Amino acid sequence: MAKMSGLILFGLLIATGFYAKAESVRYPAIANQQDPRSVYPLALLEQALSYADTRYQLQSSDEPMSKSRAMVFLREGQEIEVLWTMTSIERELELLPIRIPIFRGLSGYRVSLIHQDNHDAFAARHAAVTIRRLLYAQGHDWVDTKILRLNGFKVMDAARYENLFSMLQRRRVDAVPRNVLEITDEAVILAPQSIVIEQNWLIHYPAASYFFVRSDNEKLAGDIRQGLEKMLADGAFEQLFQHFFAGQLAELKLQQRQLIELENPLLPAQTPLQDHRLWYHPPK
Repeated sequence: MAKMSGLILFGLLIATGFYAKAESVRYPAIANQQDPRSVYPLALLEQALSYADTRYQLQSSDEPMSKSRAMVFLREGQEIEVLWTMTSIERELELLPIRIPIFRGLSGYRVSLIHQDNHDAFAARHAAVTIRRLLYAQGHDWVDTKILRLNGFKVMDAARYENLFSMLQRRRVDAVPRNVLEITDEAVILAPQSIVIEQNWLIHYPAASYFFVRSDNEKLAGDIRQGLEKMLADGAFEQLFQHFFAGQLAELKLQQRQLIELENPLLPAQTPLQDHRLWYHPPK
């Protein structure tokens, strides 16, 4: 009888999914495990999926891949099931976005890295139009590159991330605008190359970075969305964000910088700009 009861219990556990194999969710491999911009989205995704009824297991792809290559793989259903990147009209036509900005809109706040001997070109006494006329560098497949050019900036593009800073070190460009969540860590690494954080200006355009899945993967999209909504409701989203980024934001003193406000013609109309829960607002 006891043996029979044990078999019944084991069957019930299987039926209820207790012993169900976790569903793998693959993401593009992280090149730098110490980079909070990469670790934070994974922590956010893992916590969001922990709210789901389905058991998920995050798994890295075998090799790091460029953003453009990752989007091709995701669209074709190869190698990965999810990625995170800045949104655009084109990207939302090809992939399914979860429209909760994972960096709270800070993807669109940009502070520049400059050569340490070029501070005068960015002095606070200059007019914003003078700053806009300088020469900038960005990645060749970045949405930011297109946004800056559409706003009249002169931009040289680089095929590789490292090339941005070699151009800056050789003073082929005046600045490399960087996301405010990434620039402080980069500046520490790049200091031996005479590259420093510019102190007076802040560029902003409306922008959102989302988790994306393949366009027909509505189940995974729904589970990510519901998990993020629950995190917003119980405060876990804000707590995780502050844990990773409060220090960087305080160091940059965004409220003391002169603001250059740009338009983002690539931002989809469906972007939830009116939902104030989702966005970061620098202190006045």
